[in-house]
Amino acid sequence: MNTFKFSESRLKDDYYCVLGCNDSSSAEQILVEYKHRILLCHPDKNQDNTSTAQFQKLQEAKEVLCDPDKRKDYDRWKASGIVVTYKQWVTMQKGFGTPVFHWATPKTDGKMLEFNSGWVPTNPRTNEIFQPSDTAYSSNSILKKFRNYEI
Repeated sequence: MNTFKFSESRLKDDYYCVLGCNDSSSAEQILVEYKHRILLCHPDKNQDNTSTAQFQKLQEAKEVLCDPDKRKDYDRWKASGIVVTYKQWVTMQKGFGTPVFHWATPKTDGKMLEFNSGWVPTNPRTNEIFQPSDTAYSSNSILKKFRNYEI
């Protein structure tokens, strides 16, 4: 993966860069930047397609960054580094109703392995119950703590 191209495309679609402000700007500062830039590329003054696209991009950026909930979501998306665009991310969030990208690890209290689960290790050839030797599995307290991730 070429990280340089990834960061270039990410900067081009970054709403903060579109408006010329940073992520610590207030809503008032964002509006001032929006008004200044919107005058330069308004479709009534410029008839080319690039100014129309810039105008639409500025409107999207203002709409997202001036709404506190949308801005919070946008900042979460930006900090995540996910390859999908912000619009795709929002539609996935709405479609599933819950956060799509959520990774969690289950809490494990006590031992990592339960020995009373009903499973008994057996030898596959003879079907005899496996009896570990005393030297291999000693009842040393340090070994027990290590197995239970206490040290």
